Amino acid sequence: DGTFRFDPRAKLPPEETIKSSPAELIAEAERRTPEAPPAGAADQAGWTGTAYEEAEDYGVATYSEPGGGYPEPAWTSAVPNFGAEQQAAGYSPWNAPAPTLTPEPAPAPAAPAPAPTPSAPAPAPAAAHYQPAEPQPIPAPAPAPAPQYRQEPSAPVRSVPRPEPPPAAEPAPEPAAVMGAPAVEPLEIMYPLPSGRAQYEGLKSAFVDFPKLIRTLRGDQHTGYVRLTAPDFSALLLFHQGHLLDARSSAPGSRSGEGAFQAIRRSMDAGAGMLDVIDLASEIVEGIGILLTAPLLYTGLLGRFVNFDALLAYLTEEAVDGAVLVVGSSDVGIIMLSQGHVLGSYTQTNPALSTATTGVAKIATDKAARIEVKSGTGAMAAIDVESALSRAY
Repeated sequence: DGTFRFDPRAKLPPEETIKSSPAELIAEAERRTPEAPPAGAADQAGWTGTAYEEAEDYGVATYSEPGGGYPEPAWTSAVPNFGAEQQAAGYSPWNAPAPTLTPEPAPAPAAPAPAPTPSAPAPAPAAAHYQPAEPQPIPAPAPAPAPQYRQEPSAPVRSVPRPEPPPAAEPAPEPAAVMGAPAVEPLEIMYPLPSGRAQYEGLKSAFVDFPKLIRTLRGDQHTGYVRLTAPDFSALLLFHQGHLLDARSSAPGSRSGEGAFQAIRRSMDAGAGMLDVIDLASEIVEGIGILLTAPLLYTGLLGRFVNFDALLAYLTEEAVDGAVLVVGSSDVGIIMLSQGHVLGSYTQTNPALSTATTGVAKIATDKAARIEVKSGTGAMAAIDVESALSRAY
């Protein structure tokens, strides 16, 4: 059936196995090849045509093949016939033995292929349901960058020296309960002032330009007070390093603050009274400020039953910052305290400052004397001089 099966492991039989080299086999084959008969004899033996006659003129042989036209040579080959010589010598030609062919076994019939088993059809995929994608929030556009402006350097400003602002007043503590006789009427008097170094004394107010005087004292950083005394009016201006800390006057309804300042302006413009400008130490000015503004600790105490020395000893133990005011029938005395110690003592009749309290204690022995004790830092509201001078009074 034309089907062949090749076994690559099959071997030739021993008689078909070549054990000599190819060169030996070729030499042996040449040696055993018989000589060929002469060319003419072989040609004649196999020739079946007309015999050659020399007298016959055959002309030139022609060929129909391309490249023909050449005459056949009339000579015979001179090559010796080796096969004839070998046959004459008694040798017979060698023929290789016929190979023994071993029939190959017929291939086994292939097993029939199993019949295909019909498989169940695969289930159809479920129909896809379209679900729209969730909308993505659109990002808000980035805000446009704010324009940047280059700031040109401004021309240098010429600095003008200005006086230091007044020291800020510390918040006043809650007033303590007033002891003594709080039901009595408060004293409405102008407190006497201590003496100091007089810049101007006994100036007639009619000859003084009040606004220029105030500006001059501010420029000179005056620390002390200005006192105006008239037959029916008295007032004072308290300065600290050129700043107007407080103003006091005896005019009803204008006893302190800017109201008292405007009352002084009116009196100065009227030309009534005498003017004094006094320099004081800073701590004495602060003590006068406490005397003017500090709240009452004791009020309405009568000298007839008060041990004045024991009262001073108690205030020293309590380290009181304040003042003791004694108003007698003919004199007024003041003692200024700092941490319980006497800062200065003076009376209306003797305004010279002293640390001795005997002059004030003498006034306290009067049976009609009234004793007041002030304690605390007080609250002084500095007055803006330029603003106050610009207002009409």
